[in-house]
Amino acid sequence: MGVAASEGYAIGRLYIHLEKAEITVPRKAQDPDLETSRFLQARERACAELGVLYHRALARVGEHHSSIFKIHLALLQDQDFFLEVRDCIREKGVTAEMAVQEVGQRFFRMFEEMDDDYMKARGADVRDIVSRLLWFLLEAKDQQEIPWLPEGAAGILAVEEIMPSQTIRLDAERVEGVITRTGSRTSHSAILARSLHIPAITGVGEAFDLLKDGSMVILDGFRGKVIQDPDEEVLNLYRQKMEEYQRQQKVLESYKGMRAVTLDGTVVDLCANISHPNDMDEVLDIGADGVGLFRTEFLFMYWGRLPTEEEQFFSYRMVLEQMQGKRVIIRTLDIGADKQVPYLKMEREENPAMGRRSIRFCLENQELFLTQLRALLRAARYGKLSILIPMVVSVEEVQSVRKLLEKAANDLEQEGIPYSKEYEFGVMIETPSAALISDLLAPHVDFFSIGTNDLIQFTIAADRENPHVAALCDAHQPAVRRLIEMTVRNATQAGVRVSVCGEAAADPSMTRFLLSLGVQELSVAPASLLEIRHTIQSMNLSK
Repeated sequence: MGVAASEGYAIGRLYIHLEKAEITVPRKAQDPDLETSRFLQARERACAELGVLYHRALARVGEHHSSIFKIHLALLQDQDFFLEVRDCIREKGVTAEMAVQEVGQRFFRMFEEMDDDYMKARGADVRDIVSRLLWFLLEAKDQQEIPWLPEGAAGILAVEEIMPSQTIRLDAERVEGVITRTGSRTSHSAILARSLHIPAITGVGEAFDLLKDGSMVILDGFRGKVIQDPDEEVLNLYRQKMEEYQRQQKVLESYKGMRAVTLDGTVVDLCANISHPNDMDEVLDIGADGVGLFRTEFLFMYWGRLPTEEEQFFSYRMVLEQMQGKRVIIRTLDIGADKQVPYLKMEREENPAMGRRSIRFCLENQELFLTQLRALLRAARYGKLSILIPMVVSVEEVQSVRKLLEKAANDLEQEGIPYSKEYEFGVMIETPSAALISDLLAPHVDFFSIGTNDLIQFTIAADRENPHVAALCDAHQPAVRRLIEMTVRNATQAGVRVSVCGEAAADPSMTRFLLSLGVQELSVAPASLLEIRHTIQSMNLSK
């Protein structure tokens, strides 16, 4: 058993690649200026190669997933990284190779110690760029090539670890699946495997040693399961699963661009959740009815510093223009709890999920918040914008944000900067308190967006990130369903639009319940959109 990193099934011969011995780097150096120059030359060559990789990825997986290599480029060119390598060379009298290795290890540990799984997985990206630099410094670039399968062979590849730059080189026609000892579902390698439609299981751990080169294996990318030397009965079962899965995928492809309409004529807006403008390729390809949740905190994470007003404005405008008049709901900065931004140096809290996060942090840091609100008002000129406020628990918070929006508009007016007041204003219903006072919140907003992930964990009093209690976080729990029903009823009575944007929106078993309440907008990850569209098309609410 391992982590189901990329869905799908694979049946084939196993080819195991064991890691070569670790690269030995020279330690002491006599000329710091020479070593710094060597580092800069290696960085330049590595950046050039990343440009090639980016364009290769662009052709294979589109703009969204190819942006992984833009992130690698940004890490390579990061000024802090350069300064630390230079200082290490000068102060310790070591070679460029040793300095890159030491500083890279520090950056790797920094990411590894973060609580957020997404940020933790960025440690693998640091390892990738460090390896790339070392290969150029040591003139050992041949060591970075992925161990291809034997000539003419096809099968399942098992490796200790696979880097993003290696994953994008995989031949999907021959590599039918990937198994790794280490890794996570949120790593960039896993993301690329999913975009290439290569089933993958990561994090197998010590069980990796049980694998036998040349054996017949079944890879179940849905359950994270590897079956070695299966009998004929199990083989036939999984062959049937593969055929059924492939048939389902063809059916889902036929739903691209369709409107979601039930058999009895109820039209449902199916929107997409995104974290970055680069996600739009997939959204447009599938034909989403809008963007139901743009999580802006990831812009702050990607840049590694506070994004400027211009940078935020450009990102919001880009998404609004691409949606061509369809609604785009942009959530204001939602940091804290599982989404940490290290450079903001937020005070460590015993219970961050219930601490100074989201709108609480923004109202305490109004200069930062006003910058985002100004960028949003400026972008509102380029599409149908809806501004969404997270983690609201009181009417007073809503009124405070309204006043800040007025201030942002007045400031832009005085500065002669074009902006628009044509936007919708809404709040997330993701705490029991917000659901319970949804009748009091409704007169102050244009729409509600029910965030089921937090609503469930706060209602059940179980941390969804804690493996010991995560199973309790069930959207079908009666208390959760009652809070959702109450919110929709209050919204309907007040004439306020209501949507659902949490994971429950992507659960086909919840679709009938949500639509029967009167929810007419669901927002899900792009990968889930076609399945939910298919579910809605086959549903008859009148029955």
